[in-house]
Order: sequence, then structure tokens, then C-alpha cells
Amino acid sequence: MIDPMIPLVIASSLAVLFLLAARHKIIAQPRFAAQLFAYRILPDVLVKPVARVLPWIEVAIGAGLLFAMTRPFAAVAAATMLVMYLLAMAVNLVRGRAEIDCGCGDTPQSLSVWLLLRNAVLAIAALLLLTPVAARPMNLLDFTFALMFIGACCASYQMLEQLTRNHTLLARKE
Repeated sequence: MIDPMIPLVIASSLAVLFLLAARHKIIAQPRFAAQLFAYRILPDVLVKPVARVLPWIEVAIGAGLLFAMTRPFAAVAAATMLVMYLLAMAVNLVRGRAEIDCGCGDTPQSLSVWLLLRNAVLAIAALLLLTPVAARPMNLLDFTFALMFIGACCASYQMLEQLTRNHTLLARKE
């Protein structure tokens, strides 16, 4: 059994990640469809419909992670989605197509082994949400620390993403 703060922090952090990813895909629908097309995984006729539906699945996952009742289903869906993204990236890396934009966010980012590792870690984190939680009441101090940890997780994720982008840009200049 794990402390109830751990799933609260993981679920909230993953919810932020999925909701922001969905926002990017909804706002920049044509760009996301082009990114999805560049992967050359789906038949061409399915790219636009999938590009329209996928962000809403991410919204549902993000929202589902926020509620204890739907969290187990959302955690499995999140892990599944992250592994699907990981496999799509891995297939293209094996094909020698690292230059395509991963479609992960607002700033273009080439495929890399780091993105595979990131998605694997995030999928494992999502699956940790299936671990039984110890029954203990949470107080105001717990929620304060949880908010601080969620902020730290989101900031750490952003810093790692920026480092990955910088690494990609430096590699292109060489």
C-alpha cells in the first residue's frame, strides 16, 4: 500500500500533462493532423478522423485521472496511450525518420530515444495509480504539500522537455 498523497500527485500531474497535450492538438488541429500523417502509421483516410478524436480521448483521460472513481480506468487508458505513442515513435526511429515532429506540444521536437524513455516513465507512473492506497485522512498540510509536489512535477517535466528540445537543436547544428 502507498500513501494517498502519491496517487494524488501522480494523477494530478498526469492530468495536467494530458489536458495540455489535448489543448495543443485541439487548437492546432491542422498541424496535429500533419504531424500524425508524418508518422506514416495510419492509413491516409484515417489520419484526419483520428486527429479529431484523439485530443478528446486525452481530455477524457485527463479528467478521469482527477477523480478516484474513474482513476483506475483512466490510468490504464493513460498508460495505453503513452505506450502507443512510444511505439509509434520507436517505429519511426527504426525507420530512420527521427526528423519528424513528435506532436507532443506547441514547440516542434524531433523524435529521440529520450522521448521513448519519457513515455515509458510516464506509462509506469500511470500504472502506479493501480497500487492499493493506504486509508488515512489527508489534512490541509497534506494538500499543501501535494500542490507543491504537483507544481514541482510539472516544472521538472517542462525543464526536461526544454533540455530535450535544446539537445535536438544542438544536434542539428553539428
